[in-house]
Amino acid sequence: MKRVLLIILIFLVSSTGKAQIGEMFFIPQPESVVINQGDFKLSKSTQVFIPRKYYADFKNIVKSTLTNDIGLNISVKKGRVKVKSNYIVFEKSNDAAIKSEGYILEITTEKIRIKAKDYAGMFNGFQTLRQTIPVGTVQGTSIPSMVVQDNPRFNWRGVMLDVSRHFQSKEFVLKQIDVLAAYKINKFHLHLTDDQGWRIEIKKYPNLTKKGAWRAERTDVTWWEREKARADEPKTIGGFYTQEDIKEIIEYARVRNVEIIPEIDVPAHSKALIASYPHLFCYDGESDANFEVAVGGKAPDNALCAGKETTYEFLEDVIKEVAALFPSKYLHIGGDECNKGNWKKCPHCQKVKTENGLKDEEELQSFFIQKVNKIVLAQNKTMIGWDEILSGKGAKGATIMAWRRGKHTPEIDAPRAGYPTIMTSYVYSYISQVQGPSFMEPEGPKVVLPLSKVYNHEPIPSELTKEEAGRVLGNQTCLWAEFTPTPEHFEYMLYPRTLASAEVSWSDPKVKSWERFQNALETSHFKRLERDHVNFAKSMYSVYPAFAINQLHNEAIVYLETEAVGYEIYYTLDGNEPTTNALKYQGNFKTVPKTLLKAGLFTKNGKLLGEITELRLK
Repeated sequence: MKRVLLIILIFLVSSTGKAQIGEMFFIPQPESVVINQGDFKLSKSTQVFIPRKYYADFKNIVKSTLTNDIGLNISVKKGRVKVKSNYIVFEKSNDAAIKSEGYILEITTEKIRIKAKDYAGMFNGFQTLRQTIPVGTVQGTSIPSMVVQDNPRFNWRGVMLDVSRHFQSKEFVLKQIDVLAAYKINKFHLHLTDDQGWRIEIKKYPNLTKKGAWRAERTDVTWWEREKARADEPKTIGGFYTQEDIKEIIEYARVRNVEIIPEIDVPAHSKALIASYPHLFCYDGESDANFEVAVGGKAPDNALCAGKETTYEFLEDVIKEVAALFPSKYLHIGGDECNKGNWKKCPHCQKVKTENGLKDEEELQSFFIQKVNKIVLAQNKTMIGWDEILSGKGAKGATIMAWRRGKHTPEIDAPRAGYPTIMTSYVYSYISQVQGPSFMEPEGPKVVLPLSKVYNHEPIPSELTKEEAGRVLGNQTCLWAEFTPTPEHFEYMLYPRTLASAEVSWSDPKVKSWERFQNALETSHFKRLERDHVNFAKSMYSVYPAFAINQLHNEAIVYLETEAVGYEIYYTLDGNEPTTNALKYQGNFKTVPKTLLKAGLFTKNGKLLGEITELRLK
């Protein structure tokens, strides 16, 4: 049985920036951490040695990262160690305890050694080493001697960014790769197409980006209330990645152990595609359908025709270009939320349905998906689809992203049917949902997905057998971008919930601890995000109020709660800002209706951790 061995030592802060034990909280938590006596002195005279096979890819990453983190310009060399002490060495190892992407990090007074079977393991071990260096130290530090043994729980540790609803620049994407890689995320799923924008250059079909990448501005109306676009409106919102941009993103990610997974979402969510090439829509000639890129959540007539052969010819051309561009073995084709109303009236769709003995439109979607799957397989790729592709006759050979829950149970059905499955539960992993009291958060879905809920998610359903559970490839969090127009808002929604998902995906459940994770954020990782100019939320410290009005006695009954543990809630009822001299919350209480409640979460030293919750009790 694996467990974390933490020998708690007290480290005094010296002029060299010696690490305190509070700085030693890792995210994600390794399998085993043993702290020993003594320290390694990291300084400008320290040398780094990298195996020749990995030197070209790894040298600049190690060198630039240490310069950014601690201001050291360290010598990085290839091959065998050529000094007796004060060095960092990366070693290829056949140790049976080390799995793919895993590592052993050994820190002694004389050297730091990172052993791994592959480049990915060396990279991941280096990320753990970075977390031993206190934020804010410059030119050198003392790192406690320790042995860290670590392997990933899942091979798929993913994050999805929706860059269709609101486009984000290439530079923004590169920045996120750096952050995600630092927390051992290894799959970066780009949702490149949807009703509101087509974001990747396809050379054979230039109108996809000439028209499909741009839409009208409608910021005066909320996302789901925006009316359909008009042809005469200026199309100023949008953007796209050229194929050269994509190549740069892929290479940047590759050397950081991140695989880029492209998604071209069909047959639905295709308004931008249809606006660019209307002949792919169900009807021929005159139609009252709107052929403009959607400006918000309303996007009727957004499904490609499943009956026209030209649809599949077009998609084959697109998929060929995408497959040639992305080295990943996977190509995501969407397949979700298809409104089949037009298919029921379309003569092309009905003809195909009759000729192929399809009993309904669900089987017609399955027919569509199977044809697209053949196109993907012809490019030597594995098709991924959202779990709706299981409907009808399914999609043999595909990999399933299981997002729906409740009356739909793809998290159970897909592995039982033999499908490799990636867990993307909208209940636990859709971080487009707000992360604190909805009246205190930026605009978004009113469902609250707090950090602790993301962290406490168990991706493998208890109903699965061991064999079925073995088909679960991993876990992924998804950020849909309806409500994230700016880079700052995008990051606010990503972090720290993506860090919680990273630990769910990497760490053995036996070593997880919500209290340790929240302390790691407070003592170290929020500082790391600030250092790297990454925006993040502190909604984990928000106070959630609930109250009821008792009309019989004319009183308000108030209940306060927070997801963070180990702190105290203080509140006021007189309009003043709460401090630790205010009323301490010790359980539900009664007060007069219409009272202004103000509450905050405080440390034992009196520090306010998050924002003040303010609510009129009426």
